[in-house]
Amino acid sequence: MSSKKKFGWFLLGGASIAAMGLAPAAVAQEADVSDEIVVTATGRASAIQDVPIAVQAIGGETLEQAGVENLLDLNQVTPTMRIGSGQSTTSGTIASIRGIGTGADNPGFESAVGFFIDGVYRSRAGAALADLPELERVEILRGPQGTLFGKNTSAGAISVITAGPEHEFGAWGEIGAGDRNELHASAGVTGALADSLAVRLDLRSRIQDGWINDVTRGRDVNKQAGWLARGQALWDITDDASLRLIVDYSITDQNCCGAIVAQRGAVIGALADAFFPGTLLNPATNAPLRERNMTLSPNRSYAEYAEDSGVSGELNWDLGGVNLTSVTAWRDWQSTRDQDIDFSSIDRAYRDDLEVGFQNISQEIRLQGEAGSVNWLVGAFFSREDLETTDRIRFGNDALAFGNAAYTFLTQSLVPGGARAYVTQTPGSAAVCVLQLVGGTCLPDLAAGMGQVGDNWNVETTTAALFTHNEISLSDNLVWTVGLRYTMETKDLDATLDSTNPACDSLRGANRIPALTLAALNSAANTLFALACNAVTNTLADGTHTGSRDENEFSGITSLAYHINDGTMVYGSYSRGYKAGGFNVDRSAFFGPGNLTPTALVLPGTDQIDFEPEFTDAYELGLKTDIFGGVGTLNAALFYQVISDYQNNVFSGFNFFTQNVEEVTSEGVELELLLRPSDQLTLTGGVLYNKAEYNSDTTFGTETILAGTRLTQNPDYTVTASINYEQPLFLGLVGNLYLNGRYVTDYTTQTLGRALTGVTDNNEFAIFDGRFGIGPDDGRWSADIFVRNIADEYYNVGGFGAPERTLPAALDPTTAGSNYLVYPNEPRTIGVSLRARY
Repeated sequence: MSSKKKFGWFLLGGASIAAMGLAPAAVAQEADVSDEIVVTATGRASAIQDVPIAVQAIGGETLEQAGVENLLDLNQVTPTMRIGSGQSTTSGTIASIRGIGTGADNPGFESAVGFFIDGVYRSRAGAALADLPELERVEILRGPQGTLFGKNTSAGAISVITAGPEHEFGAWGEIGAGDRNELHASAGVTGALADSLAVRLDLRSRIQDGWINDVTRGRDVNKQAGWLARGQALWDITDDASLRLIVDYSITDQNCCGAIVAQRGAVIGALADAFFPGTLLNPATNAPLRERNMTLSPNRSYAEYAEDSGVSGELNWDLGGVNLTSVTAWRDWQSTRDQDIDFSSIDRAYRDDLEVGFQNISQEIRLQGEAGSVNWLVGAFFSREDLETTDRIRFGNDALAFGNAAYTFLTQSLVPGGARAYVTQTPGSAAVCVLQLVGGTCLPDLAAGMGQVGDNWNVETTTAALFTHNEISLSDNLVWTVGLRYTMETKDLDATLDSTNPACDSLRGANRIPALTLAALNSAANTLFALACNAVTNTLADGTHTGSRDENEFSGITSLAYHINDGTMVYGSYSRGYKAGGFNVDRSAFFGPGNLTPTALVLPGTDQIDFEPEFTDAYELGLKTDIFGGVGTLNAALFYQVISDYQNNVFSGFNFFTQNVEEVTSEGVELELLLRPSDQLTLTGGVLYNKAEYNSDTTFGTETILAGTRLTQNPDYTVTASINYEQPLFLGLVGNLYLNGRYVTDYTTQTLGRALTGVTDNNEFAIFDGRFGIGPDDGRWSADIFVRNIADEYYNVGGFGAPERTLPAALDPTTAGSNYLVYPNEPRTIGVSLRARY
């Protein structure tokens, strides 16, 4: 089906259902939605249609109907934001707004999209992914933020406001079950302990089997389990002052994330057939990708475990014309994860308990009031973040055999006359002395368990900032907003790295490969070197490393908003965003592609792993208007953003390394529609056209990404829509139907080393979710059937070249001979749930 036809069916499906309630008589009921949606995005409670910034608010009822249990689920209800996980949910989750985000494969990178839960900043996207309690709303702010929140962000912010304590007694619960042994349960209670004190307790748990099949071991991969406990207290100190305390603790226990072979390269496939038969799946001869089959090394896993805990207090005090808000927080997030990093049943290498931990203390103070025509806000923010991580990437039981096989295979293919006359040893029995061909000697054997003994990293970040955000009424209809922020940030690095790799030590010493005259043989020699001395275990980086960064930067916003009438506003704005530089806490970052070859070894220093700050200049024109006499709203924004020194963390096929891209641009149009023609029917729709691309040629080692190349995970068009319809049935019961959908056009999942065959790219697709419930009209209980991914659509969440099974461009210019893998999406899930509320 063509793109236009798919898009047409997507819209037609929603329009057909909408026709059930969109009669002219219903439109005349005058339910003013613009007055119903109140946000605190500007540090003040305001109707969303009066806020001159691009912000989307998603209410608690919609979030509940959409089955939003964590922030990953928000993708279905907003077109301008994407949250996705690649190799890990704890340390590999990426969030982007308007196509701009930050690679999350390394905890040294702050997120371009900030996460705030009840006003408290979460250090990284993965630290905000635990299941959520009952929500009041979620606000998604697009574009740079720095004058409204304690922590500055360069691409946008996601503000989660949870339901708070109430003085009136209430209790609720839900249990549910679904495919793949899914079980989930939640419960809560709230009420008053005294006239001035209300409390609340939320509990939640969830388990589900995986959706990827390890066909070699008969195991499920991508299993999920977790639970959350959250207590709150609201103390009305006086009529003018209140204090909200929150204590929470959650555990996530899962195995994630399995990858499946999308392309079994002819060259690497032949190597596997010759030396490791049956270890690499071939999608051409086995089940299709949607069957989600993979191979996994014996005794290896993708286990992930995370604990998240914290305490926060928010004080709101009316000082008589001046409102004081103070948010104090302490958070601790710790995770461990294993990984079969060769992504096959060859036990080449594995990650053994990667530990990542963040401890944060933060203090934010805001004062807000009015003086004549000025609605002013000033604030200060301080935080101290302590990042500690220990990585252990080790050689597996087949490391020696794999290296020997690769050496033999490559030299047979590339040495003039063939290598069979020179190599007589059986792969796997001892080190193959192919280096004798170029004046070297045998390499020492690699034993299982060698590699990173322990790479310990510590980064302490201290942030202090002053900010102000002011709305100045120039006339009854014209408002000028001006905001400014000054940020002072210091980062101190202390690392101790320790690796055991005798083959690498030998290559860097007497057996260092000399310069070769034949280009093909030189490429082969470089490949052999990289196999024996991979950047993640290269002992050249061993020792102690220290570094420090100090940054002092201004950011801010200015905008003009004109209210044409009570229901229509237009605005224009310019904002400057800033995201701090830092350190790439990854041994392999010391060795960029140009520093992997035996003839270009450079002693590593912290200047090779640090990266510069990122700046955003964003321009926006917007329209917010009521339609159909207040029954609906239509909002539109035209935006253009220039990101300078864009922080990019990319995978080269052998390692991750960091580079600041000179310039990236993001431009496009956003449309948002909300219609509530009757109490029974609510319709929403959103469209994003976005072109986010490199604006300058960028060289990563030996590969150049040309200007005009689109950023990954960035389709031209994203469309979301939903319908919520209630219909009285019989015996006082009411039926509720909720459907939503997300449609995207084609896009790539990788830039550097992208498979030219297109196997890691995505064609257009649409994902639909639905829920049908029945219960009494007082909402005391409901029985629901829910379906996620109704059409069982398949797409690639991410894609990459297999580590050490992709060949250099000189050897494989079409990438057809290399192996590529993809992370698959979750298949269709059907389940039932029972809810009750008192």
